[in-house]
Amino acid sequence: MQEIFLSAWRSVEGGGFRPRPEVPPKKALQSWLFGVTWHHIFHYRERLYRWYRELAAFAAPEIARHAPSPFGQVEARMALRCLERLKPELRAVLAGTAVGNTAEEIAAEIGAHPVTTNKRLHRGRKQLREILR
Repeated sequence: MQEIFLSAWRSVEGGGFRPRPEVPPKKALQSWLFGVTWHHIFHYRERLYRWYRELAAFAAPEIARHAPSPFGQVEARMALRCLERLKPELRAVLAGTAVGNTAEEIAAEIGAHPVTTNKRLHRGRKQLREILR
């Protein structure tokens, strides 16, 4: 994360941030930082993909099946944009379940009651379903 902000700061110092006059400065900066972050994520994923491809040339054929495809990257990016539209507390609960945590474990981690966590999980799934439609 620090790497992204350092890169953004260097770009600002180098004149890379040139907002349009009609866009409010706060919105322009948010959009620009979002773009810088996606740029870094995309290049990280590309390096990872190349690394997997090179590893597959020397390793067993099973590893080659796990290399991320370009289509998988696009789908992941679209899913992240849909998740971004959810409230942070709903995103946190959905992220916790995505890595395999139970509602009780998530509740302990975020300092909420398990019933509240279950309600957020239900609401988050419902809203994500609506967004994906």
